Amino acid sequence: MQNDLNEQEIIERAKHGEVRSFEWVVNKFRRYVFVIAFRILCNEDEANEVVHESFIKVWRNFTNYNNSIKFTTWLYKIAVNLCYDKLKSRKRKMTIDITDDMLANLLQSEQDPENEFSNAQLAEKIKLLSEHLPPKQKIIFVMRDLHDLSINEVATITGMSESSVKTNLVYARRTIKEKLIRWMN
Repeated sequence: MQNDLNEQEIIERAKHGEVRSFEWVVNKFRRYVFVIAFRILCNEDEANEVVHESFIKVWRNFTNYNNSIKFTTWLYKIAVNLCYDKLKSRKRKMTIDITDDMLANLLQSEQDPENEFSNAQLAEKIKLLSEHLPPKQKIIFVMRDLHDLSINEVATITGMSESSVKTNLVYARRTIKEKLIRWMN
């Protein structure tokens, strides 16, 4: 790819069917899509499927891409919708598998106030608990609280109103908070 082209120009060329530009887009953004999908699905194989399916959708629908919105927002919406479909189609409920070592460490932390939960342990527990949220709440929670997107960005990506995003976020946070409290007691 020529060094004198900026990202938007390369995306525009890919939009018009230039294969080398599209390859550049895939290489540039596949990790971005994988991270989104993995955080939502917590499954590497499914996340890789979403990456593959996302770029197929991008290629097939590139002519519908509107340059007035950021490409990453459009791509994010495609990936999140694919994740949402996967979450809805899962037939089995995921279970939280807490090992004896994990439980022992957590119990020790509760008994010793100076040895509090590390941020990593707490983040891992929150990710595990988010697995049990309804699909919409999980997607909104992941986008807002794990990816730090604004309410407006989440609304744009999901196609929901900002008030609906806020409501789902409140329910998701409340559910996770209640589960954390029960888990810690």
